[in-house]
Amino acid sequence: MAKSKDDLKGLSKKVGTKKLVEANYTEKKEPTKEKNLKKVDSSKKKERTNQEKKSKSKVSSTKKTKKEENLEITRSKNNKKVESKIDSKDDLSSQEDFSSQTIASDKASLEVETDSIPQKAYAFPRVLAFVIDFMIVTLLSSFVLSIVPQNKNYAVYLEEYQKIQADFLARDIDPEEYVNKSVDVIYDIDYSNVLPMIVEVVILILYYIVFQFYNKGQTIGKKLLKIRILSSDYKEVTMNQLIVRSLVVPAIASKMLIIAMVLFMGKNIYYYASFTVQGIQMAVFIISIFMIMYSKTGRGIHDRLAKTTVIMTN
Repeated sequence: MAKSKDDLKGLSKKVGTKKLVEANYTEKKEPTKEKNLKKVDSSKKKERTNQEKKSKSKVSSTKKTKKEENLEITRSKNNKKVESKIDSKDDLSSQEDFSSQTIASDKASLEVETDSIPQKAYAFPRVLAFVIDFMIVTLLSSFVLSIVPQNKNYAVYLEEYQKIQADFLARDIDPEEYVNKSVDVIYDIDYSNVLPMIVEVVILILYYIVFQFYNKGQTIGKKLLKIRILSSDYKEVTMNQLIVRSLVVPAIASKMLIIAMVLFMGKNIYYYASFTVQGIQMAVFIISIFMIMYSKTGRGIHDRLAKTTVIMTN
């Protein structure tokens, strides 16, 4: 019994010591857990703070980068403005240089053109050449008409008309009677003179168109006075231009029209129509002389219609 009691005491001691040991162990274990938890919390806090710092640094860096980008944009804009100003100055200087060069080249070209443009023919040699050509055509026509047989009544009608004119000048007849008598006589004169008029028109065509074309824009009168017909752009005159020109001066168109009126009109109509055509032709001739004398280009109506000009060959 005594042993059992001692055993129980020993067991109780052992149990007490175990409990103490376990209590000490748990006490030791619990602070280590708390310490570990604290360490974890502190590490998490550190990570959070680090992350916050990183995010703040990122935000600040992004802000910095945005600011830098804005600064770079403004700098690039300023540089572009400066470059554009410099380029504009360069362009202005280059334009000034180019304009000065073009002005100089234009002046040089104008000098060359003025040197290459022929001198226009003066009025006096042109009128004198026309008189010479008129005399040549008259001589040729009289020579041809001396061969061609004439109407015998032509001389009779011509004498009758001369008598009517003398009576009117002597006031033996009044103007109304003069007109009535002249209507019939003038028609008879021109009708009997149709063949010579046709011959004259043919000679004018051959001399002023054909001969002048193959003689490079010169008749005999023009060649003697050293003048020549050219196109308005100073090229060789064409056949069509000479045709248009000659229809107006030397009045080939009016002569052909009078021939047609004699053949197809009555006496009363022909008298007034022929005088109208001849009056228009005379007015065109006088206006052309004044245009040749006083215009800058020295071109008459016939030159303007045919797009021709007359120059000095020397």
